[in-house]
Amino acid sequence: MLLSRITKTEYLNEFQVYLEARLKEGKFELLPAMEYATLDGGKRIRPLLVYFGARMAGDADISRALPLAYGVELVHSYSLVHDDLPAMDNDDYRRGKLSVHKKFGEANGILTGDALLTEAANCLLRSAVNEDEDFVSACSEIMTGAAKMVDGQVKDLAGCKTREEYLDMYALKTGALILASVRAGARLAGASESVLQNASAYARHLGLAFQLADDLLDDDGEPSIINAVGREEAERMLQSETELAIEAAKSLQNADELIEFATVLSLRKN
Repeated sequence: MLLSRITKTEYLNEFQVYLEARLKEGKFELLPAMEYATLDGGKRIRPLLVYFGARMAGDADISRALPLAYGVELVHSYSLVHDDLPAMDNDDYRRGKLSVHKKFGEANGILTGDALLTEAANCLLRSAVNEDEDFVSACSEIMTGAAKMVDGQVKDLAGCKTREEYLDMYALKTGALILASVRAGARLAGASESVLQNASAYARHLGLAFQLADDLLDDDGEPSIINAVGREEAERMLQSETELAIEAAKSLQNADELIEFATVLSLRKN
């Protein structure tokens, strides 16, 4: 089934079925914790960006897109499990429920993150065995994004003070996996270099807008770019990054849905 023939809602429904089935097939010792971390909640933004990325460049079969979406969502989920740990952000709740380490214990929280990341890599490797160069390149985009995300977390733990330090950290911690998702989808569809450049520009601006919107929604005194630039300037930056994402989208073949997505993300209330 080609991605061009299904809506994003149909795609996300297929992704959910695939996600649940693949986790169960693994018969992991920590399956309850892995399911707890991945199946309940989450906007599925990164899997959706794989779909959008492929449609930016042409088309792809959903059977080839789903392993990439699965891999990137597991990487994202592992990062949230580890972010919540006492040694990191020390959060007791995630998405309105107990964080993984609070429900299953700190050691199991660490191991659950490890298991999710390992399963992501295994899925991509297994899927790439009989695939073409475009698929392998797409897998590489995801794991490169995962590595850069860790660099961003290191910068976050070290602390940011200036606007530039925050933007650098956001581009890695949040933006790298968003960029990887878009580029993975585009690679899968055999994107040209010019399409990849515009797709990357869209993703970079979208990633910064997404984080700025998060900061404005969660302005609870915790360190964020709002401390460095003030709320009014952060709102202006959100508008600017959204407009730049929209401008980059205009040259891509699915411009309308990309523009709508960027606009909705910037205006969201949760």
